[in-house]
Amino acid sequence: MTTGFGFCPACGTPRSAVDQKFCDTCGAALSPAAPPPDLPPVAPQPVVAPVTPVTPVAPVAWSQPPAPQYPPAYQGSPPPPYMGPPAFAAPGAGSTRGRGSGTLRKVLMLVGVVLVVALVGVSYLGVAQVPGLSAAFGMDHARDLHMVKDSAALDAFCTKWGIERPSPAANYSFTAKHHGSGSVQIDDTISEAALAALPEYSNPNKYFDQLQFRIHEGYAELSAFAHIPGYPVTGPVYAKASIVKTSSTTVAVSISDLEFGRVGVPGNVVSQVVDHLNSTLTQEIADNGVTIDTLQLHEGGIRFKGTWPKTITAP
Repeated sequence: MTTGFGFCPACGTPRSAVDQKFCDTCGAALSPAAPPPDLPPVAPQPVVAPVTPVTPVAPVAWSQPPAPQYPPAYQGSPPPPYMGPPAFAAPGAGSTRGRGSGTLRKVLMLVGVVLVVALVGVSYLGVAQVPGLSAAFGMDHARDLHMVKDSAALDAFCTKWGIERPSPAANYSFTAKHHGSGSVQIDDTISEAALAALPEYSNPNKYFDQLQFRIHEGYAELSAFAHIPGYPVTGPVYAKASIVKTSSTTVAVSISDLEFGRVGVPGNVVSQVVDHLNSTLTQEIADNGVTIDTLQLHEGGIRFKGTWPKTITAP
């Protein structure tokens, strides 16, 4: 419906034409509408968004935010009085018993470790025999010098010079008493293989067994498995020794190296051994009527010139 021509004074319905005489709604008579005034055209204005004025705010100095508010702490009973470090507090009976058992266990473990170390040490050094360990370290037997025995050479030497040894072979040992009688003159070199066939080197005694020797120029090597009476020490012995004539009825033994197991024997002990050997040999030479003109150690044998008992017995 076209508007702009006024409204019905009765119901307010807009008029649809300038010359409309009656209202389309209520039928009331309408008076003629006055023509609209002539107005100059108006240019369209741009639409500008309204601007909200901003009120300046004065700067405010920074301040720490307020701390949070927590509920009040629980008011319990006061703490117990200070009794000192726990180390000074008197332990109960149960803790004392536990500490004592722990200490005893540690002591027993320490003793066990020391015992094991001692057993391993003595078995390695060869100064005592420990089952299993001594064999593992090779200390349960004498050092092998690869000595060779030649019984035929011994028999040939004795036959050549008329020497007799009538006692049973088992009677001849280095600790058995030998008796010599008669006398034969010898000027010969006896080989180390013939000497090694003597029963003395095969028969054990209470001091040594597994006896071996090798003769070199000016000295001899000796090895054995030693048993020291009165002492709990048993093990392999090795020595380097020499023997020289000092008179027609005396000799002098010297030892340049003496080892018990893997331990070198102290010099004062070596001196005692040397003194004992010299006195024993001097007595044996005198008892058996031996005289010495020449006594020399050469590679593989002994050069001897002098007198020797014709018959040697060992009761």
